[in-house]
Amino acid sequence: MALFTVEVSGRPVLVFSEEDRGAAEELLASAIGPDLLDFEEDGRPVWDGEEELTVREARPEEAARWEQGLAEAREDDGSGDEDDEDDEGQAVFLIEAVDAGAEED
Repeated sequence: MALFTVEVSGRPVLVFSEEDRGAAEELLASAIGPDLLDFEEDGRPVWDGEEELTVREARPEEAARWEQGLAEAREDDGSGDEDDEDDEGQAVFLIEAVDAGAEED
């Protein structure tokens, strides 16, 4: 699996794994892009549906953040499992994003 970064108007916002760049671009168009509409940073949408949305290979520091986020997710779910198959489909925000549709407790 390779790691790719999603940029919104040139700003890196998310890192995810995918087989290759073509598959990453397809996933961005079909799932990630529409999902970004549901997230906010500082009360503003991460993506407004109109800004330029691109995918590129992740830089080393972005890949390190993905690894860190994956480790935190494993710790949170209590599994500690490092199964590479579970890594597929994992995405990590590079920004402080919140799900705007989630209800507050």
